Amino acid sequence: MRDALKNWHRYVLWAMVSLFFWAWIFTWITDAPPGRKVVFYADCPAMEREALSEALEEDVPEGIRFVEARIFSDEMFSPANLSGGDLFIVSSAQTEKYRALCTPIPEDAFAGQPLYAWEGQVYGVCVYDEALGVAVGTRYVAYIPGEKYYLFFNAESKHLGPLNGSADDAAFLAARRFLALP
Repeated sequence: MRDALKNWHRYVLWAMVSLFFWAWIFTWITDAPPGRKVVFYADCPAMEREALSEALEEDVPEGIRFVEARIFSDEMFSPANLSGGDLFIVSSAQTEKYRALCTPIPEDAFAGQPLYAWEGQVYGVCVYDEALGVAVGTRYVAYIPGEKYYLFFNAESKHLGPLNGSADDAAFLAARRFLALP
């Protein structure tokens, strides 16, 4: 018994290594490569991730396994991972910080929606603005009252269709589906 107590740190170390190994295996089995999933980030305090993912997956094209909803704070220790996202919901206070990741979109892509323009180009779509009466997806995303929020598209997304020269427009389809949510 004394030997077991004397070597308790070894047992704890092996338990931790085993836990990390099996977590990595589980992620490897259940995850999809970037070309087979749409990643949706939101700069908000909380989000109903599973419900939002399910709602956005209703209209994804064939070849996309799933839509993954994440919060920016998930990546606070590795902000470079944000570049792997396809769609971003960003507050107006943070647009300067993340605009370099985003690509301009055609003005007529989201007709009838309030847009975010910068230097004569449209970059995003307004999804939350109390003054304008815009409140998209409030059942899923917890916006901060008084802030404005915009939906942007990652310039490096593989799902931008004609904007990146491919036939895959899953990010636009997910964005349209999000804009139709209550």
